[in-house]
Amino acid sequence: MKKLLFALLHAAGVTRLAAWRNRRRVVFLCYHGVTERTTRAAHDPHGIHVPAPLFERQLDYLVSRYRVIPLSEYLAARREGRRLPPYCAVLTFDDGFRNFLTAAAPRLAARRLPASLFVITDKTADEDDAGNDSAAHDALRWSPADDLTHLSWSELRALAREHGFEIGSHTCSHSRLPSLTPAETERELRDSFAAVALLAGEGAPALSYPKGDYSSVLARLARSVGYACAVTVDGGANDPAHTDPFALGRHLIGDRDDRAAFAVRVSGVRDSLARLRAACRRLFPAAARQPRAEVRLRAGGTTEHY
Repeated sequence: MKKLLFALLHAAGVTRLAAWRNRRRVVFLCYHGVTERTTRAAHDPHGIHVPAPLFERQLDYLVSRYRVIPLSEYLAARREGRRLPPYCAVLTFDDGFRNFLTAAAPRLAARRLPASLFVITDKTADEDDAGNDSAAHDALRWSPADDLTHLSWSELRALAREHGFEIGSHTCSHSRLPSLTPAETERELRDSFAAVALLAGEGAPALSYPKGDYSSVLARLARSVGYACAVTVDGGANDPAHTDPFALGRHLIGDRDDRAAFAVRVSGVRDSLARLRAACRRLFPAAARQPRAEVRLRAGGTTEHY
């Protein structure tokens, strides 16, 4: 039913109208992985790994309608009070799965598209544990294990050096920060910041809140640690002049987002539908309610793996 609705909205031109209305806001997209599998794997029940052919179609859609810019360019425009061109988009990838190297990066590089990669530093292999990283990088061959394993530090350095991909922090352990003690939370942010800052060059790294959990307290702590900004999994494009840089929204992209569904998300129509549904629930409080995570699952993603 939802897929049919998205197809109708796209065919009727609603997505183009919404994209035009949001043209001065910067669209942030949140991916997790790109896979060469032809069917969804058992270990990926929520479809966070997008099949490579579908990923290519999504990128081509962006290239035809948007200007994809690095996250650092968005932040620089904010600092300088500079107006960005209309229809800008930022690509981000959470978790640091190795399939970014073997499946996503070649397709991004072929289109000269920038992206930010948020890594879980405790899962990022040390040089001695990573095996023959140079040979693995040269081969650039995807394997099923890449959907489960994580990039090594040498692979991340190569991605940053050879393609300019920006590396950010997804904390040390990917734990739900609100469930930790203040000391544990600070360690998660500070230690991962220190590790990733070695790859960030002169600029401060960005932060992606694990599982989408954030608060004003966490935002203040991230700012005090020195992060350049922080991204959430809340939907919505970002106004360079008004959106809190430590609560930047992103559209979640999954393995069922065909052209119409992708257009609905990128244009902001999906957010409008979500706000309409929330308003209806306020008007009719007796209606059945769903937990927040379930709502996101039905939207094509899940909070469990972010």
